[in-house]
Amino acid sequence: MISLRVIQVGVGLYGRSWAEIVAASTGFELVGVVDAADEARAWANAELGVPAFRSLGRALRDVGADVVQIVSPPKTHAPLAEEALAAGCHVVVEKPLALTMPEGRAIEAAAARANRFVVVAQNYRYRRQPRGLKELVGRRELGRLLGIGIACRRDLRAAWVSPHDWRGRMRHPYVVDMAIHHVDMLRMIAGREVVRVDARGWRSPDGPFRHDASVAALLELDDGTPVAYEGTWTEPRRETSWNGEWELIGGEGRATWTGSVRNSLHGTVRVSRAGGPFTRLALPRIPALDRAGILADLRAAVASGRVPETAVADNLRSLATTFAMARSAEERRPVDVGELLEQ
Repeated sequence: MISLRVIQVGVGLYGRSWAEIVAASTGFELVGVVDAADEARAWANAELGVPAFRSLGRALRDVGADVVQIVSPPKTHAPLAEEALAAGCHVVVEKPLALTMPEGRAIEAAAARANRFVVVAQNYRYRRQPRGLKELVGRRELGRLLGIGIACRRDLRAAWVSPHDWRGRMRHPYVVDMAIHHVDMLRMIAGREVVRVDARGWRSPDGPFRHDASVAALLELDDGTPVAYEGTWTEPRRETSWNGEWELIGGEGRATWTGSVRNSLHGTVRVSRAGGPFTRLALPRIPALDRAGILADLRAAVASGRVPETAVADNLRSLATTFAMARSAEERRPVDVGELLEQ
């Protein structure tokens, strides 16, 4: 199969682990990194042995690439993606894809013009537990879904977030930067689209976030199934896995997903059919997990010509749902996701 040369933009805290994954992935060669910080570029030279640049344009001119991977703050995603696409590169971009729907649409249009793929790094899809739930629902072993509950609680009050960094300053940081993972998995697992949301958010005075970092919401799927969602980054309650805790209730049974607080790849799905005892679901094997799964899917798509699973056109629906949640919280009213998709 083909080998792809990658330039990565952004090697901060999370970007460093991404660069290491690219460097270790079969079929990928990390040929350069881009970062404005001297320390980050020095790290790339010393630890990865690749050239480091201050600008993407210079990196593209000096080393060239097949893929540009963007792990920089969200406000930079649209201009960097458009620059990479104009240079003939495929793009992997961290979520959120963009901070507005018009920006997201602009990236989609640039990908179409360039005839290249833009893949959003919705890596939570590439975990065995949500894949197992997707198959369970697809086989209709729970019957028709009656309701879904999702709760994610992480306490970041004393963590790596600063009031001065982009997460600390952004509006609706939890919804836009975290809930998008759960919304994206919900769409995959249920095989349905979210059509309406009613959300309320609040901030905590002792957290590093200037705006709402907690949310409670009722989401409605396109078949009428209600989804109760709660999430927080600042409440001192029992923490869940980053995946959240899930319960799916159907007419013929229910399923639960709980996971490790420390390792998001560890988790258990249990199923109870027709009121019987819970049994552990045998999880499917998938070729590559988590962020490596994003890369493997892109490589297979480039080789075959098929559209990647988390391509920009699909991800715009996850993005629109989170923006609808933010609008609902701000305006204190139910919001149709279509309002955002029409932008």
